Amino acid sequence: MKKVLIQGAFDILNAGHILAFKRAKGLGDELIVALNTDELYKRYKGYGLGPILPYWQRKILVESCKYVDKVVPINNFSPLRLIKRLKIDVLVLTREWEETKEKEIAYMRNKGGQISWSPRFKDIYCSSKIRELVIRRHLSRKEDLQ
Repeated sequence: MKKVLIQGAFDILNAGHILAFKRAKGLGDELIVALNTDELYKRYKGYGLGPILPYWQRKILVESCKYVDKVVPINNFSPLRLIKRLKIDVLVLTREWEETKEKEIAYMRNKGGQISWSPRFKDIYCSSKIRELVIRRHLSRKEDLQ
């Protein structure tokens, strides 16, 4: 059984996330999503407030996707321990993480595993863009009401 791992916050689940899951699932038999905990999100995003949706709600949403077989929490920016423990065959990353995931990439290549580079999907709003649009529209509406 070929195991595929993808890691992320998946806050404000969007079409890009679903397309990434679909693509990742096509690379193996079992898709495992390492879902960043609220604590990890706060540390690497730097917002201080954490994700819009708490971990348990994000987990329910990700688990409901037909392409996802398993969701596991991750509280570490590096999924290396998880890759080893779960015996992952394919690690899915976007190019933005290429320099910060050097250890994971090297480990996968040394063990004969595969790195798959997931594209950023054109014309699909990422979570940050959705958050920005919601805030902008909320503020605009608030001004209209005054």
